[in-house]
Amino acid sequence: MKPKLILSILLTIAWAGPVLAQQYQQLTDVPTVYIETENGQNITSKEEYIICTFTMVDGDNTLRLENTQIRGRGNSSWWNSDKKPYRVKFDKKQTLLGEDFAKAKSWTLLANHGDKTMIRNALTYQLGRFIGMKFCPAAKFIDLYLNGKYRGTYQISDQVQVHKKRVEVDEDNGWLLEVANENSREEPYITSTRYGIMYNIKNPDDELLTMDKRIAIGQWLEAFEKAVASNDYKDSEKGYRAYIDETDFINWYVGAELTGNIDALYSIYMYKEADEQKMHFGPLWDLDLGYDNSSEKSLLRQMEAYLGLWNRPFEKILQRLWLDPWFAKACNDRLNALVEAGLQQHLMASIDSLRGAIWQTQAQNFKVWPINQQVYDWEKHKYHNDYDSYISDLKAFVNTHIPYLQEAFAQKLSATGITPAKTTEKNSSTLYDLQGRKVQQPNKKGIYIQNRQIITKQ
Repeated sequence: MKPKLILSILLTIAWAGPVLAQQYQQLTDVPTVYIETENGQNITSKEEYIICTFTMVDGDNTLRLENTQIRGRGNSSWWNSDKKPYRVKFDKKQTLLGEDFAKAKSWTLLANHGDKTMIRNALTYQLGRFIGMKFCPAAKFIDLYLNGKYRGTYQISDQVQVHKKRVEVDEDNGWLLEVANENSREEPYITSTRYGIMYNIKNPDDELLTMDKRIAIGQWLEAFEKAVASNDYKDSEKGYRAYIDETDFINWYVGAELTGNIDALYSIYMYKEADEQKMHFGPLWDLDLGYDNSSEKSLLRQMEAYLGLWNRPFEKILQRLWLDPWFAKACNDRLNALVEAGLQQHLMASIDSLRGAIWQTQAQNFKVWPINQQVYDWEKHKYHNDYDSYISDLKAFVNTHIPYLQEAFAQKLSATGITPAKTTEKNSSTLYDLQGRKVQQPNKKGIYIQNRQIITKQ
């Protein structure tokens, strides 16, 4: 090879990074993602992927991924919004959220358009960690450019799927099911005969879902619902408890009530190994209309299980379970334990932290998408001219809804014939971290919760 040609190649390699950095700039203090579809195609389908490039600028680091695929995602948020959510699929596995999270090909780009705070989904990740759930989709805020046009603040988040550091069951044989209804069902799905509930089969994948596996899933669902409906449903061995991981189920349900999410019982994920008897529940997800952000019905002082909505079939099961003294006591005990561990303070601190993380990008977002205008008919029709007013609404919900739930749960427990334990304010030297775990080294520097107050140890 000629020396001049070698020099030319070396110069091209040396300047590839800076040229890319000049072409793709970071807009605010969160990463900026540039997606360019092949031939500038519009993304018009949530079933068919199209090819694109994905470039993320994060400080001095620029990640460029060729042969990426993108399509639409969601239901109402896809069909009824100009700021659309997407699903991206990389050619090779990527770690987009850090080493503690999944290395995967599939990721979601959430628009959070119906949520004027844009932090409800990210807040729920913090809640899931505090509760101790095995998996909750995490969050990374970005500014998004699509084919050269700025599209606003988005959130990179985990795809709910069977995968290491997501739903961890066997990829070939493990079960991942989604409770659905007429609006969200998708093939393959099973409709139960006892309660008429539709269950989307998310795993095993279509090519691995043999007839024997499908029959096994159907038989388990029928047995579970039969146990719920039986006269022995309160029995720990003959009733529904023989089919659920009790800790996971209570954590999921209490978490769902805490989020005040109109869609919490519209789409429920559940999973287990094929040879395992008991089902696990979670994660909490899809919270843009959560925390009382729906015009359909307010959950400020209302329980999920008693909304009486036609398309929330799992309500029937939960209403029956509330007649079981064990279930009522388990829900009461778990909620009170979380409150004692500093739940409200944790959520307040998380809201403040997320507000700070999104402050610059939200200002850019609302230059394109008006902050005081309706997006969906079903979002809460309460609009402000400034971002912090929406943050104040979110905080007000948390501080009102949690005490309400404590009272509502206690009333349900009393109805079963059990007298609820009185919750009293106690002075305690016990420290908890911001995940609600008891601190073993109380002299260590950091931020803690003590007697329901946030304290800092220097």
